[in-house]
Amino acid sequence: MSLVNTPVRILDLTPVQLKEFLKFLGEPVTAADRILKYIYREYVAGFDDMTDLSPTLREKLAQSAIMGVLELVEELAAVDGQTRKVLFRLADNNTVESALMFFRNSSTGRERRTVCVSSQVGCAVGCQFCATGQQGFVRNLSVGEIIQQILFFQRRFGPEMAEPKKGEKRIWVMNVVFMGMGEPLANYDNVRQAISILNSPKGMGLGFHQVTLSTAGLVTQIRQISEEKLQFQLAVSLHAANDALRNRLVPINKQYPLAQLISACKEYIGKTGRNIFIEYALFEGVNDSMQDADALIHLLSGLQCSINLILGNPVPASDFQPSSRETALAFQKKLIDSGTRTMLRVSRGADIDAGCGQLRSRRLESR
Repeated sequence: MSLVNTPVRILDLTPVQLKEFLKFLGEPVTAADRILKYIYREYVAGFDDMTDLSPTLREKLAQSAIMGVLELVEELAAVDGQTRKVLFRLADNNTVESALMFFRNSSTGRERRTVCVSSQVGCAVGCQFCATGQQGFVRNLSVGEIIQQILFFQRRFGPEMAEPKKGEKRIWVMNVVFMGMGEPLANYDNVRQAISILNSPKGMGLGFHQVTLSTAGLVTQIRQISEEKLQFQLAVSLHAANDALRNRLVPINKQYPLAQLISACKEYIGKTGRNIFIEYALFEGVNDSMQDADALIHLLSGLQCSINLILGNPVPASDFQPSSRETALAFQKKLIDSGTRTMLRVSRGADIDAGCGQLRSRRLESR
């Protein structure tokens, strides 16, 4: 007989909460570390496989808790093998996307593995150039649903890793970016707790440079998260340097115009001591002129930031088309010449609809 009316979702629990749950079950709290090691180091997906737990504890966990595993609906791999896109079905039949991207340092040859996770089903921000924004908002993801996206790739590829050397962590995924479906800061509490688990040495043990949260610019939540003791990098999806254009591209700007957003960014930098990333997707004839570059330089003057430029993803139901690489390079040069650190990012996975929400949109349309 279950000790609780509704099964506890283990992946929703922080290490402290897991100990409290074990205490409730009448079991030693010391078992929490072993359970967490099984989940985040051994990639175990069920309680029966936690073989060094007592039979009594395993039985209680099976009766009163669930691990939760996302159902894989579709998986696509880019031709170059560097990007994988997956579509998951949740317990309520909603679907979300995640992506795995491989990067290799040209000088050291070291490989970096990054998982892009979703934080919501759909999105309420409604950016015109984003497939997710065109789907509308359905619901927030739970902590466990966010964490499960990362564990999927850990379980799929992690066992291929060589045994770690003494003192090293056995973590296959090296970076996590909250840049998938949804606005992370609109699901504030669950995203905050998910990052806490990613940061925890008892969880995945990821540090400041290994977790990035991207926001469309929710000013109130940016100020709120600047007070949190979390280890992550903040990225702001800007895409325009004046309110008229940004109102069109990123409708949340009508609620939080650029003056408020830049002020919140400066406040965040002042409180955390961290620089932020500015994300700017380039669209042909929309925001990619030299005048747009000058306006961006002026807007960001005095802000400790780096700019990530990327060619926008073409979305079938949208009029926006990506800028040419020549235009992007000229835009980048203008920014660099002004003294602004600027990277032109490589678009990944266009052949598999790797842009945010595109795979789910295609699936919804096929219905």
